Amino acid sequence: MTQDEAARNETPERADDGAAPPPRDERPRPQYGEYAPEGWSWQPPADERADAAASAPAPPPPPAAPAPTRATGPAAADTTGRPPRTTDRFFTILLLALGAIGAWNTSVSLQQLPGAIQGVYADQGVGTYTPQAWLPTLALIGTVFMLALYAAVLGWSIMRLRARKLAFWVPLVGGAVAFLATMVLTSIVFLTDPTFQSYLERMTGV
Repeated sequence: MTQDEAARNETPERADDGAAPPPRDERPRPQYGEYAPEGWSWQPPADERADAAASAPAPPPPPAAPAPTRATGPAAADTTGRPPRTTDRFFTILLLALGAIGAWNTSVSLQQLPGAIQGVYADQGVGTYTPQAWLPTLALIGTVFMLALYAAVLGWSIMRLRARKLAFWVPLVGGAVAFLATMVLTSIVFLTDPTFQSYLERMTGV
């Protein structure tokens, strides 16, 4: 028996030894090279990875945070950073209340000025007061001035209180101006009255 015949006779015996045949690769045979084993992936060399990272564009900067908006309404008063002035607020409100009463009484007194002057004349023995023709106009001007002055004082005081600034002196200044204006008005009325002028002449002996 030749060696070829012996090899052909041994082949069936190897197929029947019970071992499973290897799985058949169903993929088409590549034209060049061979298929890579399963689970293998290609990685570039370290030099190529460093060059690629250096040439990559820089990431865009993060978006800027929105600018804080200014508070409006009642909360706007808390943005000044000043501590609250409780004592100043108390005295300012108290003086404003007294100023409101004073402005109202002064306005009413100006409208009743002829009767008030006659009462003073009767107490001092000056004589009989005769109102001037322009006295109602002067009383109206004085009344409007007093009410406008108090409105200005009230508005200015509220502005300073909201800004947490000292405000108690504003009603004091307004009261001083109102007193000075009242003195000027009454002086004009008395000094232009002939009866009062005659009384002053008798008192001074002129």
